[in-house]
Amino acid sequence: MALKITWKERLNYPTLIKGTAAGIVDGWLLVAGGMSYPWKEVDYGFKMNVTEPEKKWEPLTPIPLGPGWTSGAAVCGGLAVVGGRRGAVGHRATPEVFFLDFHNSSTVWEQLPDRPLCAMVATTCGHDDWLYTAFGSEWHPHEHAIENTSIFRMNLRERKDNSFAEWETVTVFPGAPRWMGGMAVCNGKLYVIGGRDHPIGGFAAIQKQPHNAYNPFMASGEELAYSEMFVYDLETHQWTELPHPPRAFVTDAFVVADRWIVMAGGGGYAVYPEGVTIELNDFNWEVGFMCHSKEVWAYDTVTGEWEPLDALPYGVASARMAVWEDYAYVVGNETLDKNRSHTYSTIFEGCIEIT
Repeated sequence: MALKITWKERLNYPTLIKGTAAGIVDGWLLVAGGMSYPWKEVDYGFKMNVTEPEKKWEPLTPIPLGPGWTSGAAVCGGLAVVGGRRGAVGHRATPEVFFLDFHNSSTVWEQLPDRPLCAMVATTCGHDDWLYTAFGSEWHPHEHAIENTSIFRMNLRERKDNSFAEWETVTVFPGAPRWMGGMAVCNGKLYVIGGRDHPIGGFAAIQKQPHNAYNPFMASGEELAYSEMFVYDLETHQWTELPHPPRAFVTDAFVVADRWIVMAGGGGYAVYPEGVTIELNDFNWEVGFMCHSKEVWAYDTVTGEWEPLDALPYGVASARMAVWEDYAYVVGNETLDKNRSHTYSTIFEGCIEIT
């Protein structure tokens, strides 16, 4: 079997956005929260029917507390928005979790139990009725990862059946702390791929590994990106480190057909055996700014092989991924463009084909 995803630009999001929450429920792409222009956290959101030939955005009910640099996923018939950053608390990370029960036509955001740890840019995914979340950054004194590497989950079906749901600890990730990596449940296993960190104390405070990427030129501090991949068996409760991915991915993951894990775009790096690190970005003349990676890679959980797929129209970072049936969406963009607060209204639609 082979996977192909053909990408095209779609109707731009109504505002400049990055670090949002996104998911597809019953054919509707739901997007809420995030960071906009000028460096502003937002409480609004929009929805779009992906099955209609003429796409249009319609407003969602605002979130009670607007989270910047949030995360989220489609789960249990709705959109969950998890964690983030708020200026009202000193631009610190927050633990609030909100849920919009879109399948049951709710227009009111429910506030669910707080995430066990405060975090912005957390790594969050949904699988069946389970909402998973891990990692993230506290962002003080800069963008360093929170030290706790526990992976949490909550069964949102329980809030319907018993009017109650709570977080549980699935496992503790054996790798180093990180944020903006990919996490996905696929074929009965939980995968963690890539991620980044700006360690406190810089590179001098860590033990470098030749397979990871190291960038000493970031304005906010020395950055490392992980070319690493781990899998956790949800039945045997065992972690395994897999061979290093072809890139140090810094992006969300999404799953196709419970077989492939796809990594699209991101602020990633190519790492070569000679110790050379190349940041994956280029200038796009059509949109008029520097973009991050436009590469798309898929990991086949059956064969254990990575394959490059068709590239995105241009590079993205801090985007969120959403997939439903034969549709995949990339939402939002962190660019290298100060005129727009490093933010753009990118929406890419992918047509999924399996042969």
